[in-house]
Amino acid sequence: VLADAKARVIALAEDYSPAESPQPALPGATAKTALQMAVDGFHKLGKATDYDIVVADALADVLSGGDTDITETIDEDELMDLERRAFMSLVKRPQTLARIEHMLETGKPLRN
Repeated sequence: VLADAKARVIALAEDYSPAESPQPALPGATAKTALQMAVDGFHKLGKATDYDIVVADALADVLSGGDTDITETIDEDELMDLERRAFMSLVKRPQTLARIEHMLETGKPLRN
């Protein structure tokens, strides 16, 4: 059985080529503004905290592609760099640490 599996894997590997990395065209500043406006609306209704706005702004920057424009594409490395920068900026904050600790201890999100 193992020999058959190995032979099959080798046969499949001969024609294998990795898929090309996607290069999405993300909307940029207009989408970021729209996302921020939505979260601001939730904040005014009392459904989002001040820190939810901070987290949402970081997320909006990643989802919108940062300073890009819909007419430009962004490669996977650039998108991962945006994500990394957003994560690192949030993880340095005590409010994020409190949220992580609370989730690990209780299994429920902290609304700080």
